[in-house]
Amino acid sequence: MVVFFRVKKHLLLLCAALIILVIVYFSDEDSLDLGWLIQPGEAPEAHLIKCYNDPQLSSLDDGSVLKNKSIFFFETSCHHNGTFLLNSRQACAVESAALVNPDKDVLVLVPSPFDKISTQSHMTALLSYPNVRIEHIDMSKYFIGTPLENWYKQGRLKTSRWPTSHTSDILRYTTLWKFGGYYVDLDVVILKSFNGLTNFVGAEDEEDVAAGFLAFNYGHPLIHLAMLDLKYKFKGWRWGNNGPGVITRALKRYCRVQEVSKMTKQRCGGVEVMPPSAFYAIPWRSWMYFFSTKQSDVDWVMKTVNQSIAIHVWNFHSASKNATVGSNQPYILLASRFCPKVYATQRTIF
Repeated sequence: MVVFFRVKKHLLLLCAALIILVIVYFSDEDSLDLGWLIQPGEAPEAHLIKCYNDPQLSSLDDGSVLKNKSIFFFETSCHHNGTFLLNSRQACAVESAALVNPDKDVLVLVPSPFDKISTQSHMTALLSYPNVRIEHIDMSKYFIGTPLENWYKQGRLKTSRWPTSHTSDILRYTTLWKFGGYYVDLDVVILKSFNGLTNFVGAEDEEDVAAGFLAFNYGHPLIHLAMLDLKYKFKGWRWGNNGPGVITRALKRYCRVQEVSKMTKQRCGGVEVMPPSAFYAIPWRSWMYFFSTKQSDVDWVMKTVNQSIAIHVWNFHSASKNATVGSNQPYILLASRFCPKVYATQRTIF
């Protein structure tokens, strides 16, 4: 009997050790997270994306999307009144992409069903560009044939505590997997053409890769790695895990280095990790300078972003900050130049 209990004890200890080893192996490089051991249930916030299940008469035809030639934006909130509407800053982001990339289709993809597009003046101005399209995507079909097909059918997206944000994360990688091309956040202004640029990401600083700007050719193995990361490491209770976390982990595997500073184009098989100056020259901690009227601040911002491909205005922090039409605020100066049609529709606050 004593021998039996000793053997049982040793087996339990061995099992515990194996579990710990598995946890260490599969957990993120920068944290030990036990949550993956538990299959999470539907989160209370799942109602925020319930509209995705509502019927829509027409949706995006995958065959209409030119591979490697499209710029994608996503607006993932639910539009309960049946009318699709971007706010003026979102419309500015889309216009800027269309303006400086006239040879590329600019698609705003929307999982929420809608009956019509708003006729507010800034939307009419935006849709005057022949290369801008606003399309519904049928979430029940969009993942078919991708590595996330069963993942989505199992309802894993509904486990998210930030479902609209994580939907955008999921869609950006899935869309680049399906079509190639360019993904861009909606809180940006594009300043230069993407011509000649492909297979790139943007570093937010010396230690972090961001997911606000992504570009990959169709079939690129790094995007496939990102899709597998989402499939096996999606964590609905961690806000940044499924966006910047995905591309960072995929790059570490693809480039076989841990430090962002060592992710050179040569080491990463042609993938370029662009420096912060390309897209994030003004870091999130300094977002308020985009809205300053102090001339020294204005001069500093305009000089800092002079060589940037785009600016990111950090909507999470800046959404409630007024930009005044006709002012010298850096955001206004850039918007008036790079989204002139949308800007011209605004009277006082942009």
